[in-house]
Amino acid sequence: MYGRLPALRSLSIGLLAWVAVACGPSRAQLEERRQKADYHYKLAFGYLFDPNPDVRDAQMALQESQRALDADADHAEAHFLHALILMGRERYLDAITHYKRAIELKPDFYFAHNNLAATYLAMERWDDAIAVLEPLVVNAYYTTQANGLNNLGWAYYKKGNLAVAKKHFTGAIAQSPKLCPAYNNYALVLIDEGNAAKAEEILNEAIRRCPGYAEPYFHLGRVQMRSERSPLAVKSFQKCKDLSGDSPLSERCARQLALLPAEEAPQ
Repeated sequence: MYGRLPALRSLSIGLLAWVAVACGPSRAQLEERRQKADYHYKLAFGYLFDPNPDVRDAQMALQESQRALDADADHAEAHFLHALILMGRERYLDAITHYKRAIELKPDFYFAHNNLAATYLAMERWDDAIAVLEPLVVNAYYTTQANGLNNLGWAYYKKGNLAVAKKHFTGAIAQSPKLCPAYNNYALVLIDEGNAAKAEEILNEAIRRCPGYAEPYFHLGRVQMRSERSPLAVKSFQKCKDLSGDSPLSERCARQLALLPAEEAPQ
């Protein structure tokens, strides 16, 4: 009688294992969940990025990305898109949660790494951003390293480390000469170093490459105002205001304009 107990125990373990497998989702069910999640993810992507502005709807994008996650909580792209929408709404902590989950599910999801760092930058968590970006910018598989270098430079700039910030901004420019924010940020370092002439040269290069980019006009106006070239400063701040629309930058440009004489800028 006692001799049969091990066999019975083995049988009970086998039955438990069978029950565990039987209770879990089948391969077909997992594929059905994945397809449903893909469907809602594509809808969300369309609502967020449709070329027709009348079709774009961030709220619907948020709802559809949530439906994708409800269907499949392990859909890395849906986590990324959901985080992107939350980030745009300044729900930074929630965005961080979803970016981190996307990275857990797909470690080579480098856009998620970069956007996680960008969220930390928005929260002024400079050291957290640096911790994400430093391994990213030396990863040979990360194809937009210039963006990462620019973001890394910004974190160091805000920490007051101008030398390291400059290195990363110039590195970003070398890798991607069309990346105008890197020129703008490099000029800020030069202004802080007291090299106004070089800063003006770099800002003009940013404007030449990206004439619709408002921020370099603002900093160019600052340089011109400090060197008592008020007519040129008026022109720069006015251009900044015109390009920046209804934004905090537009208000900053308007405040600078109010400090200057209302004189005609040279053409």
